[in-house]
Amino acid sequence: MIKIFYLSVLILITLVKEVKAQYYQEQRSKWTLITSVQATGGGFIYNDYSSLYLLYCGLRYQTDDWSVYGYIPLVAQNNSAFTQSGMMILPTGSGVIKDSHEAHHAGGSPMTGMSMVNLDYSLGDLFVYGSYRLLNEYDNPVELSITPGIKFPTAVGGSRVGTGKFDYSISAAARKSVETFVFLADAGFIKFGDPAGINYNNPFTYGIGLGKFISDSGNNILLYFNSYTKILDDYDPPRQLSLGFNFNLWHSMILSLIGSKGFGNYSPEFTASVGISLGL
Repeated sequence: MIKIFYLSVLILITLVKEVKAQYYQEQRSKWTLITSVQATGGGFIYNDYSSLYLLYCGLRYQTDDWSVYGYIPLVAQNNSAFTQSGMMILPTGSGVIKDSHEAHHAGGSPMTGMSMVNLDYSLGDLFVYGSYRLLNEYDNPVELSITPGIKFPTAVGGSRVGTGKFDYSISAAARKSVETFVFLADAGFIKFGDPAGINYNNPFTYGIGLGKFISDSGNNILLYFNSYTKILDDYDPPRQLSLGFNFNLWHSMILSLIGSKGFGNYSPEFTASVGISLGL
């Protein structure tokens, strides 16, 4: 479940899945190109600071009631012992951090985290998600959808980006609109593929969010908290609070900005991303 993304000069859009922006978009039959540049950093469970710079490229096909979304990332990082699940970047516990001198020059501390020297670059894993709307909000008190997903271990061999195994997930999400506010809740389960020498606990997940439309054109803001049960017994469960903004640049293009704060020694200290989704 490692979809760690590659760095590129193209500063394009935030993964709609990550900020749950899809909940705010009008349902239409169309293709959408979704790209996002992301930076993540933290001490995690290692002895030094880890920096990751990611670029997601994805394509979604959406109808009134169902959608299919797939993406694959490129990754630049100073420690290739990470995997990713949904919005959360997770340490695998199997990596060897670069020594302090090398980490310093590779963006290995909060003070030098933007340096691109000596980073490792690799292709990440392919993720595919489907979503089906069971209930719509027009005819029912709430909107309810179900989302299965699968991660294919396509990461370049020897890069240690990801686990090298398939991951499977399923989640259900509910949405309720009240005037200009939107309330969100979701719950799910992830079946991790275990890398050599590690036995993951397969976590349950949950998230809650509050969104608000801030203009007639559909611009909106979303505050979202998500958490897992423990993945490794000796470490805190991953938890993360995110704040996202979505701006309609014009009819078929949305600019997204997201900032996240992680909690516990198994979560990133921060995540920041910027991206664009473009209707084709």
